[in-house]
Amino acid sequence: MPPLIALPGTLLDERSLAPLLQALGLPHRTLLLGEAETLAEEVQRLAALAIEPTIWLGHSLGGIVALHLAARHPGTVAALVLLAANARPSPAGGAARRQAQWQLAHSQGLRALAAAKLAPGYDLAADDPLQTSLAEQAQAVGLHRFERQLRYADQRPGLLSPRLTLHCPLVALSGGQDRLCPPLQSEEITGLSTASRHTSLPDGGHLFALQQPLWTAAQVQDFVGGLHPSTP
Repeated sequence: MPPLIALPGTLLDERSLAPLLQALGLPHRTLLLGEAETLAEEVQRLAALAIEPTIWLGHSLGGIVALHLAARHPGTVAALVLLAANARPSPAGGAARRQAQWQLAHSQGLRALAAAKLAPGYDLAADDPLQTSLAEQAQAVGLHRFERQLRYADQRPGLLSPRLTLHCPLVALSGGQDRLCPPLQSEEITGLSTASRHTSLPDGGHLFALQQPLWTAAQVQDFVGGLHPSTP
């Protein structure tokens, strides 16, 4: 079985994927995005950490970065597991929205940003216990990494036109109620590889991997098991 490296999304740390990874029960490493100055440099950094073809599991921005890793360094990728990701370029208005997030985080702190922007974007109720976890994760990621993560999101080129061809198997999982990365965007990803599939959790939101880890783990286990079928 290839090694597995997990990449959490923007302002999320290993806690956002821990229930899923625990349910999977596979050896893994979790790496936070935001070490390098640019997206290209971050992809290069990650590629250098893969000493053999690796299963890259990425959520949100983590999935986007994993896609670009597969595009630029295909030899480092055995397979992709993409959770609430997309292959589109930064949308019109995206840079302005991220600049507003940065200004709020810089002036009022990352906890305030998590409460005012992240939680509502993830459709979390005011009394949802995940509100506290989001604030703590954002604080742990820190402003320095956050600034770079915003940069990666701004710098990403689209992979759909012209369409990139990936030579690795991939599974794209989505939440049916995710307003940030709706199922259509995961369906688009499947067009990048002939060995691909998309499955959506009808009532799932952007954090479906955290909120429903057992369902997510079952989908990932089924996919990973098909990479190296057991011999009778």
